[in-house]
Amino acid sequence: MALHWMHLLPVDRYFVRTTSVINEIDRKITTLLYQPLIGAIAHSLYFALASELEQDQYTSEETTHKTLMTMMGLPLDKIYEERKKLEGIGLLKVYKKKEEDTVTYLYELQKPFSPLDFFKDDLLSVYLYNRVGRHRYLQLRDRFTLDKLDKDSFNNTTLSFSDVFTSLHHSEISSQQGELSTSLAIEDNQEIVSRNVHSYKILEDTFDFSLLTAHLSSMINPRKLFTDKVKDTIVRLAFVYRIDPLEMSKVIQDSLLQDDTVDLDVLREKVKNWYRFTNTSEPPALGLRTHPEQFRTMVGKAPTTEEEEMVLHYETASPLTLLESRSDGAKVPVADVKIVESLLLDYKLLPGVANVLVDFVLRMSNMKLPKPLVEKIAGQWARKNVKTVKEAMELAKTEFKDRSQWSQKSEVAATKDKSPKRQSSNRYVKKDRLPKWLTEEKKEAVPEQDDDLAKLKEELEGKMKQFKLQKEV
Repeated sequence: MALHWMHLLPVDRYFVRTTSVINEIDRKITTLLYQPLIGAIAHSLYFALASELEQDQYTSEETTHKTLMTMMGLPLDKIYEERKKLEGIGLLKVYKKKEEDTVTYLYELQKPFSPLDFFKDDLLSVYLYNRVGRHRYLQLRDRFTLDKLDKDSFNNTTLSFSDVFTSLHHSEISSQQGELSTSLAIEDNQEIVSRNVHSYKILEDTFDFSLLTAHLSSMINPRKLFTDKVKDTIVRLAFVYRIDPLEMSKVIQDSLLQDDTVDLDVLREKVKNWYRFTNTSEPPALGLRTHPEQFRTMVGKAPTTEEEEMVLHYETASPLTLLESRSDGAKVPVADVKIVESLLLDYKLLPGVANVLVDFVLRMSNMKLPKPLVEKIAGQWARKNVKTVKEAMELAKTEFKDRSQWSQKSEVAATKDKSPKRQSSNRYVKKDRLPKWLTEEKKEAVPEQDDDLAKLKEELEGKMKQFKLQKEV
């Protein structure tokens, strides 16, 4: 459970810096638009770091992470997990420097998107819609919306710069030329505060552009088509709507203009239409990726047992992929997708732990995913702060054992009831084949019972033989 110590220690030092002024509007944007996506704790961490910057200062004093733990009342592993959300969504950049035994982090706060950029963004707008629903989404958008004003009925009387100001005389400029050059120059080790907004990053290696190019028509020039802006849009759309290179190639060719360039607005609309036709009218859900590497136990190891193979599978598969595999690649129902999303976002379970929970409930419930049972177990595992797949599997074994004992007691009670109706209702209960890792303890107990029965049978047979011999005599 202490794997975060490999990345961060309470004694590690940090300081906060920003190159852009974070104003009151930025605070509203972060609270109303970003908080539904990253959660309240990550939101609080962002402003806790921002509070360390004094007014009109852009760099804080250096301190330790122990101070941050005390200020937020959170353990370091929780701060580390929430910090990653800020990094992933583009609100924080992290830099690390190690000198002898001292580790220092630079936390550079980034301004949030403007409302226009946020609602035009292909990822954030879709995920916000899914998270808060249509009604709340429209409310939020309206808060940052202005009615268009017809300016054609007005005359623009704004004065230009040259109408108001005049230039210095040449002799005045010459007399101050040396001082002017020195004053205007910026030192190499300095930079002026800017208002640049840094976006989040999705790596291009998440999408196979070579495969996409192979499926395009030979009449299309890829170098002309794939500008940096087009490639970035394709990567984001493919990530959100889970569209593969083959399907993307068809959508792109439908969006081409006459000069072999692509209309990005048309491309976005075509991708959305493809998603609605292929899946449902529900927008894509925001989910975490596979199990974090620092909480994996099979990194760099080859599985030698069936249980280790399952651990590796749970650690490397996303929950949605697991659900698809359990239905032989068939479409996962929207209700099941929302249950998995709730495990990740509401109960804060890591993907591998969610995989174990989902697979366990599916096996125990005849491949159904009853929401009350899932939430009951999720609440318990969240309270136990389960982080690794092995811990989750041990809890699943315990749960299975408890349920098996309860089931056996119920069966004993049922046999006492001679009602034909009761017997017929229990006759055709279907039992799915359970994985070995789940039933391991149960199987180990069976041989002991078999040995006792064999010994008892042997004793009875011996007594029967003695009885027959005595009778013959």
